Amino acid sequence: MNRLFSKTPQQKDRYARATLFLIALTVPLVIFGAISALKTTSNDPRQWLPKSFAETSRYDWFLQHFGSDEIAVVSWPGCELDDPRVSSLAGSLEESEFFDRVRTGQSVIDQLMQPPLDLSRAEARRRLGGILIGPNGKTTCLVLSTSVAGKADRVKAVSEIERLSQATCQLPASELRLAGPTVDAAAIDIESRRLLFQLAGISAFVSFFVASMRLKSIRLAIMILVVAGYSTGLSLAILYVCGSKMNLLMTMLPPLVYILSISSAVHLANYYRDAASDSATQDAHTNALGTAVAKGWLPCVLAAATTSIGLVSLSLSKIEPIQMFGIYSAIGVTSSVGVLFVLLPAALHLFPPRIEPIDRAAQATSGDANTIRFSDYAVAAISRHNVLVVIACLAVMAFYAKGLPSIKSTVRLQDRFLDGSDAINDYQWLETNVGPMVPLEIVIHFDKDSPLDLVKQMRLVAAVQKKIHSLDEPVATMSAINLSPSLPSGSRVRDVIQRKLINRPSTKQHLIDANFLAVTDSEQLWRITARANAIGDLDYGLYAEQLQLAIDPLLEQQGARGTYTGIIPLIYKAQRQLLMDLFRSFLAAFAIIALVLVFVLRSVSAALIAMVPNLFPAVVVFGGLEWIGIPLQIGSVMTASAAMGIAVDDTLHFLTWFRRGIDRGLSRKDAISDAYGRCAGAMMQTTLICCSGLLVFTVSSFVPILHFAWLMVALLLAALIGDLVLLPAILAGPLGRFFEKSKASPNR
Repeated sequence: MNRLFSKTPQQKDRYARATLFLIALTVPLVIFGAISALKTTSNDPRQWLPKSFAETSRYDWFLQHFGSDEIAVVSWPGCELDDPRVSSLAGSLEESEFFDRVRTGQSVIDQLMQPPLDLSRAEARRRLGGILIGPNGKTTCLVLSTSVAGKADRVKAVSEIERLSQATCQLPASELRLAGPTVDAAAIDIESRRLLFQLAGISAFVSFFVASMRLKSIRLAIMILVVAGYSTGLSLAILYVCGSKMNLLMTMLPPLVYILSISSAVHLANYYRDAASDSATQDAHTNALGTAVAKGWLPCVLAAATTSIGLVSLSLSKIEPIQMFGIYSAIGVTSSVGVLFVLLPAALHLFPPRIEPIDRAAQATSGDANTIRFSDYAVAAISRHNVLVVIACLAVMAFYAKGLPSIKSTVRLQDRFLDGSDAINDYQWLETNVGPMVPLEIVIHFDKDSPLDLVKQMRLVAAVQKKIHSLDEPVATMSAINLSPSLPSGSRVRDVIQRKLINRPSTKQHLIDANFLAVTDSEQLWRITARANAIGDLDYGLYAEQLQLAIDPLLEQQGARGTYTGIIPLIYKAQRQLLMDLFRSFLAAFAIIALVLVFVLRSVSAALIAMVPNLFPAVVVFGGLEWIGIPLQIGSVMTASAAMGIAVDDTLHFLTWFRRGIDRGLSRKDAISDAYGRCAGAMMQTTLICCSGLLVFTVSSFVPILHFAWLMVALLLAALIGDLVLLPAILAGPLGRFFEKSKASPNR
């Protein structure tokens, strides 16, 4: 941009026009890339499983031997064994490309009543209780195995269920009760698209409206929002070019980059307005732009760098969507700085907003007198009571810090959707009328040379199932025992014949086809599925441990061993990983940002002191979560590091003006007052604009996004207190001397 300010007026005009023309040429490419990125929304449940975990490896091993366990469960009020609509819908769904297989309570009962099992209808019903048949012995459901095509587009798969239900059985979508991984992923996909195409647009409009009101210039607001919009589109285009896809977390990339771009642009615009209003001549606009860029480029670049550091620290996460969000949001913030200093100066040069020259000596009597008086009163009060203010803020931090070690996290279904949402209501109905929905898989290993024949192995499987039901937690189980004849226990002729029938190769093949038995070169593997409630207070980690402690002794007695896998252990591990990711990324961001401040302030002591106001929002907000009993969500993890970067943004701008005041020979109090007068307005404007845009997302029914929005708003407001209350108090007190030692300002 130096070329823009070192030319003649005519050359400056040509350069600015050429810049805007080149930007305009890239707009179609950016729009194409952004739209293409938005069309790649995919929320595959597998992406949330940390790939490096032993639990994930065990789950992959399980899927290799027993096939995919991704299903969709369908039922409705009145869906009973003798309801003809069940078989009609099952037949239609079996012909669909989105599902491989359909099971119903009645179809499985018919299989159990045929040879070789020849079970009575009552016994068949009992064996399917809690799995395909509800407690009343009548209510049933359809269990659909999702095909490759269904996994490729889960929204279409669920839409197909609703379409065929209406077409085949005249069942409207509102009457269906749906659950299972396919349905969950489709619900998240739908919410992601709503965020992108509805809420994001509303957020942009709200941000524009608030910016126009606060900046008191529609022209300036349009420029700022064009910069933010282009930066947002560019970040999405980069994501598309790099071959990545959108997911639920990545849907927060556009609003986050948009809001952060607005923050930087508002700061630069205020540098411009200050430079223009400082001049009492008619040439204010001519010199103001160069002055604004000269004074604003370093704090804006450093602020973007610290924000990017906070975001890229999320790449330390073991969960891929969090990693990708951190990387691409950091790239988006970094690229937005380039857009800012290319696009905004050119636009300001060609279309300068109307700014009245103001003599700062007479500013107190101007139209902004109320704002100036407020700043003066605030600085005077903070300076006079600086020790008390610092102690009070530190006491608040200490109070809330007590809750940090007790923070809980969750990735459970019931914590992902609001109470009363369709997803929660469907799960509650299904678990009440059919049975539990969250699976834990137990695989019993027998060596190939085990002395136990098929019947004895099955007897151990039955004993394990019985042990599972003896525990306090109400669960439903399914294994080969549910699909086999009654096991012989004596030596009568009938028992001998029954034993031979069970030991036949055809029986083994039947169980293999049903995915409850797998045979390898060295082992026979027996699968038991235990289903627990998705809705409730069950501690999945504790339950998995209880199961293992109860089952392992039984297996050891027979020379067998067990593998425990499925969704429940993975949920428990992911919950613990969320906390580890939060603290790891936050500490990494803290350390790197502190090093940046050491470079900027040229003092280790000053840098560490300056980090205190930046810790204030994270400590208060996250400690407060524990006090009010709200667990961390997937979306919550992203906010801590991002908020630290945003808080440092305002800290750098404030310290830049404070150091410049010190360099001009002002006292610390006067330098604080000068910095306050120049920065407080911009800080409050950016906070108000960002918060108003984020609040739009609090209407989302998906709790992680709702939490993300509320936490970001709370963190931004707390950061404002840290930068406009705690930081000035520190600078006014004894610790402020550390900021005077080096007279070299970051940018004089």
